Amino acid sequence: MMIEKQIADKIKQVRKSKNLTLEALGEKVNLSKGLLSRIENCQVSPPIATLSKIAKGLDVSIGLFFEDLDEETRNYAVTLKDQRRQIIRRGSKIGFAYYSLTQLKSTHLINPFIVKYPVAKKKVTHLFDHPGEEFFMVLKGEVEFVYGKEIIILKSGDTIHFDATVPHRGQNIGTEESECLVIVVGEIG
Repeated sequence: MMIEKQIADKIKQVRKSKNLTLEALGEKVNLSKGLLSRIENCQVSPPIATLSKIAKGLDVSIGLFFEDLDEETRNYAVTLKDQRRQIIRRGSKIGFAYYSLTQLKSTHLINPFIVKYPVAKKKVTHLFDHPGEEFFMVLKGEVEFVYGKEIIILKSGDTIHFDATVPHRGQNIGTEESECLVIVVGEIG
């Protein structure tokens, strides 16, 4: 019922923003004022064909009625490049910048990030470990990847997939900021 309420509210909001009465909209789309009122008051759930008529009458895309639905009603999230949120993780304290690639609010098994590593002024000695697995891909620059006692040099396009319970970290070893895609699997929270 939550989705129907949000759609009904959106219809009412758009109609009022266009200074249309229920009667005027009804005449435009060949629907009764009473039916439109019941739709807007969430007493009737309109079929897609009726929503399509209403959208045409309001001169908007039918998709507008489905935008901004509460995330709990969707099982996907689109994150546009310029809408990535910077988030705080343990590496933030030493200068790594983390940007979430998902806007889903509830807990999920994967956590994808873009991590930006500044040009290193000194060697980072801190290692990270956590439950789960991790996939790491260098998108730009060159990274020294420490995994346990091993040191692996990764360049743009190189990847490593590993058990994240083993202490690890990446560090920029280039002359410009490096950028990596990091997907953490199985770490909740």
